[in-house]
Amino acid sequence: MKKLLLTLLLTLTLAITGCANASNETNQTGNNETPAENQEQQESKLSTSIKLTNQGDEVISEETVEFEEGESLMDVMDRNFDLTTGFGGDFIVGIDGLGSEEESDYYWNISVNGESLMVGASDYVLEENDEVHFDYQKVE
Repeated sequence: MKKLLLTLLLTLTLAITGCANASNETNQTGNNETPAENQEQQESKLSTSIKLTNQGDEVISEETVEFEEGESLMDVMDRNFDLTTGFGGDFIVGIDGLGSEEESDYYWNISVNGESLMVGASDYVLEENDEVHFDYQKVE
């Protein structure tokens, strides 16, 4: 009888402990996503390098940033830098305080993969491994 009671008590303890551990594992994720969804979200992140220079010589900043497919350069820049925009918010006129003066002889020239960008930052959709270069240049 004692052996049966001890066996039942041990089985009950193991069952309760197992349920408690499963509950803790569920709560530790902190979200309602399955591990597969979480992995898909991480895999959907793309990256690009953004370099800021002053008149081609002085490197102000150089970093790699993440973005999601379909995001514009403006969206990514706005998320990672303090921007001042002009012309209805479509063009970047200041980055981290440089160039934000309204009447200035300087502007931010944007090139992607070595070629000048012929559209505004809000119209350019980033692609994986793009090399974006913002150069603060004097208007000539």
